[in-house]
Parts: sequence; C-alpha cells; structure tokens
Amino acid sequence: MTAGADGLPSNAQLAELFRKLADYLSLDGQSSYRILAYEKASALFGDHPVSVAQMALRGELRDLAGVGEAIENKVIEYISSGHVHALDELAARYPEGLLTIMHLPGVGPKTARKLWDAAAIGTVEALEEACSQGVLREIPGLGSKTEDNISRTIAQWRSRREATTESRRLLAEVEPQAAHFVSLLRSFPGVASADYAGSLRRRRSLVRDIDLVAGAEDPRPVMHAFADLPELARIDERGDTKLVALTHSGLNVDLRIVAPASYGNLLQHMTGSAAHNVALRGYAQRRGFKISEYDIEHVKSGRKVYCASEDEVYGILDLEVIPPELRENSGEIEAAAGRLLPRLIQLNDIRGDLHVHSNWSDGRASMEEMALAAKDRGLDYICFCDHSHSLSVADGVTEERLLAQIEEIRALNEKLDGIQILSGTEVDILVDGRLDWPDKILAKLDFVTASIHTGFAQPREQIMRRLTGAMQNPHVRSIAHPTGVLLTRREPYEIDLDELARVAAQTGTYLEINASCERLDLSAPAARRAVELGATIVICSDAHRPTEFGNLQCGIWEARRGWLEAGQVANTGPWSYLSDRP
Repeated sequence: MTAGADGLPSNAQLAELFRKLADYLSLDGQSSYRILAYEKASALFGDHPVSVAQMALRGELRDLAGVGEAIENKVIEYISSGHVHALDELAARYPEGLLTIMHLPGVGPKTARKLWDAAAIGTVEALEEACSQGVLREIPGLGSKTEDNISRTIAQWRSRREATTESRRLLAEVEPQAAHFVSLLRSFPGVASADYAGSLRRRRSLVRDIDLVAGAEDPRPVMHAFADLPELARIDERGDTKLVALTHSGLNVDLRIVAPASYGNLLQHMTGSAAHNVALRGYAQRRGFKISEYDIEHVKSGRKVYCASEDEVYGILDLEVIPPELRENSGEIEAAAGRLLPRLIQLNDIRGDLHVHSNWSDGRASMEEMALAAKDRGLDYICFCDHSHSLSVADGVTEERLLAQIEEIRALNEKLDGIQILSGTEVDILVDGRLDWPDKILAKLDFVTASIHTGFAQPREQIMRRLTGAMQNPHVRSIAHPTGVLLTRREPYEIDLDELARVAAQTGTYLEINASCERLDLSAPAARRAVELGATIVICSDAHRPTEFGNLQCGIWEARRGWLEAGQVANTGPWSYLSDRP
C-alpha cells in the first residue's frame, strides 16, 4: 500500500493499521470497547476525503467524531516512526495469517485463536492441510463437522479470491465520494455539466473506481482546479481533457472533459456497460448510424450530430431513454425500441419499512429513536423485527422480553403521531428447519420475517427445506436476505431460486431485497426472476441505527437494476393493504 505524494502514510494505510489492531485485539480477547473504537477509526480513515496524516500533524485529528487521544497518539507514532508499538507486540504474539483465518466465513476470532493455541495453525495453507489430515476433529470443541465446514469454506474462499482480480468496494462507500467530486466540478467556473459515470452510475453493488464526466468549452482551467483538490493524494496522468488520480481513501478517479455540445455522447459512453454499448452500436449500425463518444454519424450522408444530453443520443436512434441501471444488455434495447421499458420504482414509492432493529437486540438505538427517524424519512409505518432468542451473537430477545416489547410498542403508538409502529420478529430458521419461536408467539405479532443465520454449509436441498418450510408457516410473511450473502465477505449459500419464488408465490410470502449495503440480497437478477415467477418483493433497510434508514436508497437502486416497478413491491402500499392480505 503506497504512501501519499508527500511521503506521509495514506488514508488507506492508516485504515489498514487500525483494522489490524482491531483484529489482533479480537484474537487476544481484549475489550470489545477498544476493538469497536479501532474498527470505527479504520472505517473513518478509509473513507475520509482528505489526508488524515496531514490533519494529525496540524492538530486537527481529534475534530473527527470518535477520534480520541489514544487513536491520535497512534497515528502520530506511525507517522514519525513507521510503527505502532502496540501493534508490533500483538504481531509478535500471533502470525498475520491468523487474521485471514479469523475472517473466513464461520470461523471468527475465538475459533482462530483455538486453532493457534491447540495446533499452531497460523495460515490458511496450514489450516487446509490440518483439515485434510483430520487434525481439527481432535481439537476439543471443534469436531469433524466443523472440520468439514471449514474445508468447504477454504475452497470457496480460494475460488472467490482467484475470481477477484481487482479490489471492489461497496456502492454505498463510494457514491458519497463521487457525489462530492461532482458537486465540486459543478461549482468550477466554465463547467456546464458534470456527473459520475461507469458502474457507479449503473448502481452496481460493488464498484472499482470513480469515473467523472464534465462539459466545458475550455477544459484547461477546469483540469487545473481539479488537480489541485486536497482530496487527491496522487496524480498519475494529466492532460488537457483527461486526468487519472488516486484519492486519499485509495480510490482511482478518472476525469474526462468534453465540449458541452458532446456531453451527452460522452456520458452515455462512459456510463456503459461495455456490453450495452456494443449492443447499442450494433442496433445503430443496422439503422445507418455510427456512434462514438463524441457524436452520432449518419453513415450515408456523413452528417454528424452532437448530443448535449443522453436523451438526445437515444432519441436519435428512436429509442426510449434507457435508465442507467438497466444498461447491462439484458433486453433493455429491445424493450426501449418497443416502448416497453418498465416504470422503475423510486425511493418515494416506499411507504414503510418492515425489517428494523432496536436496542432490544443488536440495534444501537431505542425504538422511539428509530421510529422518529423513520418518520423524518417520510415513512408511514415501521416494523421492529429484533432477533429471536437462539441468535445469541445478536442478543436475541427472550420470550418474556418479546412480550414486553409488544407492550412497549403499543405504548409508543399511543405517544407518537404520524408513524405507525408494528411488532414483529426476525425469527431464525434453525438448522433442523424449526422456527425459533412457536406459533403461539408468532401469532401475537403484526409481521414475521424469517431468516437463516446458521448452517450455511448445508447442501442446497437442506437449505431449501428450511426456507420452504418457513414459507409454509401461516405466520411467516417474508424471507429476509434469502441467500445469506455478505458482499466482499461471504458467498451466498446454495438455493434453488425458481423453487423459492414459486413457493413464495403460492404461499403469499414476500421475498426481501435487504437494503443493507453489504447485503443487497436478493440481488437484482434474482429479484427480477422471482417477480417473473409470481413472487412479490419487499425492500427493507435492516436498519440497526437511525442513519441506516438511508439503506433504503441502495435497496431501491438494486430493485431498479432488477427492472422492478412499484406495484411489484409490497411496502409501496399502506399497511392497511398489507395487513388485510392472507
């Protein structure tokens, strides 16, 4: 990981430093408070737009929320010496490969520490060999089942690592930085238009870099002003109309500037996808046109048309304007030619959120705080679906506490105006297929969502029996995050999507697009297929704190990529409509 152009550690380096500190402390069984503080510092530094090291040298670092004296001192220590003593001590105690092991799905710091203490297993390679030799089954508390699961996990991890040749980040992490650059560009004198493009504008769940497009008659002063931005750590390439740079948060930024008359041409081209552009060029050629990033040429006459907007690009080809989210060469050009594009769902179509957590389980705010935040977002209703009691890692509520929560929700409905609060649960589908709550408890709730949090390595047939069995329970109204994927961290477990959708349609069970930026599960293609088979979708934030109602925007983007309209999403309707449904 490279330092900044000034020789100081980059934000990415500092983020990695504190991530390692947090991981080593987890292995060492240290205070969860310290671990969380370092995790927050890592996330804060990794996303910060300007140099954290420079802020530290100017004495400004503690102006950032969550940065105290201990964190500031470690940053200064690293700047001055290239080391942090506390990290060096921990690294001498545990091999770095143990950090990779603890992040394998289903392992965690306690098991990783047990592997090290019992068998000196400190690398993935050593763990793989130990599994093949039956070492793990001899370690107290593990056994043959754990050994088999870890062996499968390693194989999946290797496959994913080999398939991922370039680092990609979550959409929700990159979009604010891109929007910030666009805002700056639009403020520069002489800039007529500016937008971000690429996979980010198509709202892919994972993106690699930031592509920027600007329209200006004279690009040179714009390029000069952009190159001087403090958000840029390094300039790798710079010309009159193109710049390639690296931000302090480690993101690549490509800026292209074109005359305003051709802005629409370049924006359409840079938004992509490559497959969409190839298909669009073929469609244009069959109609006597040639498309480039600067113009559209009528082949017979040689006449060139410059498009200031994307609408003009598609209009010249007699196509409906294709929303960026659909530009993946998945039938959108044919639909646009036939005037059959869907009327895509928008954020303001969502009336309520049916999967919200509070501090009754692993949420970070009270039900009242969450309800008021939902009201401020314009929602009409929310449902608290705190975890059921078996999910101890998420502080699942006991039966007694669940009944008490129902009573508190009734009291809140009496107290608060403008928002309806519903009682629910995110009930675990246990490894043997049973639901974590009996029917007599589920019957007391307004809404029940069921989900899998354990047994990810089970065969597809067993996973499907668990899911379909839950959908056949008359009290279960939706399946949350149906494939269990965690983007960049955990592969989905195996499901039969077509069977899932058909059973959902038969039982009237909703399938969730979980809008948490690290889930977005169901994915866009899966949601599109599920709707084709008759299923109805819900888009839920899975919010654990008030700010996470913003997740709904990511869920809407994913739904739009799946061609979804408002009528195909249950919580675009009022609660009275949903509660009346069988």
